[in-house]
Amino acid sequence: MKGKRYLFLSPLLVLLSIGLLWETQAVSAGVRAGLVACANVIIPSLFPFMILANIIAFSRSGAYLNKSVAGFTKKILGLPEHLGCVVLMSFIGGYPVGARMIASKVKNREISPQEASRALCFCVNAGPSYLISAVGAGMLSSRSAGLSLYFSQILSALAIGVIVFRRKRDLCSQRQRGSDILYGKDVFVSSVTAASAAILSTCAFVVAFSAIIAFLSAIGITGLFADILTAILPLQNKDFYIAAFTGIIEVTSGCAAASGLHTQGGVLLLGFLVSFSSLSIIFQIKSAFAGLSQINFVPFYLSRLVHGGLTCFLFGISLRFLPPADLMVFSGGQALPAAQITPQMMISSVCLMCMCSILVFTAARKNC
Repeated sequence: MKGKRYLFLSPLLVLLSIGLLWETQAVSAGVRAGLVACANVIIPSLFPFMILANIIAFSRSGAYLNKSVAGFTKKILGLPEHLGCVVLMSFIGGYPVGARMIASKVKNREISPQEASRALCFCVNAGPSYLISAVGAGMLSSRSAGLSLYFSQILSALAIGVIVFRRKRDLCSQRQRGSDILYGKDVFVSSVTAASAAILSTCAFVVAFSAIIAFLSAIGITGLFADILTAILPLQNKDFYIAAFTGIIEVTSGCAAASGLHTQGGVLLLGFLVSFSSLSIIFQIKSAFAGLSQINFVPFYLSRLVHGGLTCFLFGISLRFLPPADLMVFSGGQALPAAQITPQMMISSVCLMCMCSILVFTAARKNC
């Protein structure tokens, strides 16, 4: 059976190689777009919070933070109190931050794999910097819309968290952390090193999936998918389904395409995409749990659909309370400025990722 599988895979890889060579310009444009997204959106909104999350994970501050929010986490939400800082950081840190903190707690045996599996269902969220600044102010020209989107996501995540922890509770095997605790400059150095590795991995996935989007668009797969859905579900036009297909693969590109529609459907699609999080984010989350084979990801996959739908619903309600000027932008009354790709952006993003690579490799060599 395995031989037949590889027999089928080999010609597929040959065709893929030919396609990549044939559409080199399109794929190169996708890579450049991914690098621009990393430089303008991903690194500024995620990197500082990744450092902060690692400081919490490597020091005793995580335990104190858990105690400070234990009342709200346990009594109000009914969640395990040792997930307090994870829930908090998942709301302010961005997509991979909460998941990486969960993975760290599993490795330190602070929570069980079953708890980690359920916590992933509501601890993978976009951060306020991304939603309010990048999506709201940048893509929709409305910070109010970004703020509404942010609170809609928080409410939907909390609702899912209460549901998944309502009946099942694990007695996690907590232990006293001794050798894992770092102090002073060691905390900062370790936190920056870990954050550099994480942001490098995140940017690699963003660039890779941006290239995939460009390749699929160039060979006509994206258009074919949109044509089929337009024929089956004529409620929206072809551009809407292209934006949806793009966002399912990579969230930043999809959000930019959805906001460019200047329609209410495009704005509501934003609500779904930011909480669904895209295949790019899902692969990033899985990479954080490398070596932890006991984690069940099926609930996490299903929660992406529920989370996206619930955020879309709540965001749709909140749109009724936005200022009329913002609604004019959504309906096409004002054109949004197109993002410009400049050589300076490319050079700065590549240099920053190279410096992150040097920092990670240097730290790894010292530990050997």
